[in-house]
Amino acid sequence: MRKYQMTGVEEGTQARQEEHAASSGPELLRKKRTTQAERNTCQLYIQTDHLFFKYYGTREAVIAQINTTSDEKDPTNPFRFPNIGVEKFLELNSEQNHDDYCLAYVFTDRDFDDGVLGLAWVGAPSGSSGGICEKSKLYSDGKKKSLNTGIITVQNYGSHVPPKVSHITFAHEVGHNFGSPHDSGTECTPGESKNLGQKENGNYIMYARATSGDKLNNNKFSLCSIRNISQPICGNGMVEQGEECDCGYSDQCKDECCFDANQPEGKKCKLKPGKQCSPSQGPCCTAQCTFKSKSEKCRDDSDCAKEGICNGFTALCPASDPKPNFTDCNRHTQVCINGQCAGSICEKYDLEECTCASSDGKDDKELCHVCCMKKMAPSTCASTGSLQWSKQFSGRTITLQPGSPCNDFRGYCDVFMRCRLVDADGPLARLKKAIFSPQLYENIAEWI
Repeated sequence: MRKYQMTGVEEGTQARQEEHAASSGPELLRKKRTTQAERNTCQLYIQTDHLFFKYYGTREAVIAQINTTSDEKDPTNPFRFPNIGVEKFLELNSEQNHDDYCLAYVFTDRDFDDGVLGLAWVGAPSGSSGGICEKSKLYSDGKKKSLNTGIITVQNYGSHVPPKVSHITFAHEVGHNFGSPHDSGTECTPGESKNLGQKENGNYIMYARATSGDKLNNNKFSLCSIRNISQPICGNGMVEQGEECDCGYSDQCKDECCFDANQPEGKKCKLKPGKQCSPSQGPCCTAQCTFKSKSEKCRDDSDCAKEGICNGFTALCPASDPKPNFTDCNRHTQVCINGQCAGSICEKYDLEECTCASSDGKDDKELCHVCCMKKMAPSTCASTGSLQWSKQFSGRTITLQPGSPCNDFRGYCDVFMRCRLVDADGPLARLKKAIFSPQLYENIAEWI
């Protein structure tokens, strides 16, 4: 397990090594490679406990994206007790069967000890348990667990953290699930550098301690993390460099076309003799190890691309033909450009998207509207529902998606289309109320 902490205490090297050594979790009855991903899409299972629900106040505020446990007295709610430590909280999540998902996370509003904001099992090539797509199995403590799990809290030392801190915490824990340990060494911890130019850019996502989220590197993975995450390994279900196919380990492989990862070197992750392809290579290969015919669909259509059709001579699904440029997408808030939902709906009418900001005298209700302006004319910025653009949008107000930045990037739109301002100084203001030594406070100020 890995903790992402917001703390003012410097960790010693020995303490970090001990944490890593102690974090391998329960001993697996039979060891094998655990990080297994499905090609390029990972399906997440996200739920919240009743305390998270209580903080946001209404079911409507979270129901669109999250399955919520709202009743603290519900005996089926494993998180109903208020005084659960962070390790136990993760264990409760792990005791559920999450085989249908790559990762499963619980969001809560609890103040865990030592400033812990998140905790997750780490994927590793060494055979230890945990990480992305780890299946539920029996461990030596006699319990079945899914270790493709993690937890996130939005509370720290009695106060709520800004959304951007929670976002980085979530990315940090998912980084652990994908097999990245904490960053270390001068190359990957520039925020600790004595060089002011490097220090100013801050640390990366997998830094072991707190970050404010507003420095250049804060929302990026370091080269150390990328190397750990991208390491090719036979048995993870994804065909990588040096592999012909990858159907997993012997207890997972249902593929008659591919040698599983338990086979000797030279055979594992190779096609069996006489086989044309393996379903692990792509959706255009049959279970009988032959290419599918040209007429078979291999990908559903999307907002901006037509359905994919097999070509009859490769297991991969060929690229889909794009739909016409300026086709509406993303719930009519954007348009398609070259097969990608990448343009603003404003571009459809030869306008540019702009931000309706309160400083411009805009009504607060418009802060979560899609706003457009004439090219190179910021003074014409107005909501799509305004009279100014009634000819283009027929009086229809187009709103931003929940979670979109608003009010000139000062906040985020909620599900009720209200712009919730972010208090970027929140963590620092809370720490000022605490009693610290001057030297320690200077260190904390640098981290924040």
